[in-house]
Amino acid sequence: MESKTYLIQAKAEIAPEIIKLDLVPEDGNPIQYTPGQFMLLTAPNGTKRAYSIASAPSMENLEFAIKIVEGGEFTSQMPAFKVGDKLNVEGPLGPFIYNTCGQYVLIAGGIGITPMISILRDRDGKHECETVTLFYSARTKEDLAYLSELEEIDSKNDNLTSVFTLTRENPENWNYETGHVDEAMLKKYVPNLQESRFFVCGPAKMVDSFKELLVEKLGVPEENCTFEGWNV
Repeated sequence: MESKTYLIQAKAEIAPEIIKLDLVPEDGNPIQYTPGQFMLLTAPNGTKRAYSIASAPSMENLEFAIKIVEGGEFTSQMPAFKVGDKLNVEGPLGPFIYNTCGQYVLIAGGIGITPMISILRDRDGKHECETVTLFYSARTKEDLAYLSELEEIDSKNDNLTSVFTLTRENPENWNYETGHVDEAMLKKYVPNLQESRFFVCGPAKMVDSFKELLVEKLGVPEENCTFEGWNV
């Protein structure tokens, strides 16, 4: 694991209460990582938190998309972050070491999309890769960070199926799913569930429900599943 000082190169709100940070290493030599991993970020006041990487290793910037949490020791400082500020970055970390061309089912809830877009950016244009199915759930369309980019990646890659679903609204001209990702939705898009590898990332309650659904109910081997959740 490496530890380096990075500079904030850009900062933008990409969805309600979700801030994208683009970082570059102060010394010009980035920390190497694989898609699906995360880093430890240290704020100027010393608060350290783990965040999934959104960028692909081939990208020049190290990108994070971070949800503002009320009272959060790290995220409460983010409104004051500005271009040129320094953050300490340590990593990479994480149990999910991604096989770039393997067959996967990716299930993201809310800001859990960050490691998934890292994976999909890395696979973009690699038509020799096996199939990947993405399920991305959020409360409203506005909450779907990276939606336009994900739609573009999907349109260019025949080996990718993207399933977007909303749990709190069904807006006009919405051409995707509504409701929570459940057994019926999984079976609709993934015919070989027991043979697939799963990566689930989202709030802890959601992740726990998928552990029960995939392993206990649907019989997916536990070694074929990776779960990453957090308490909110």
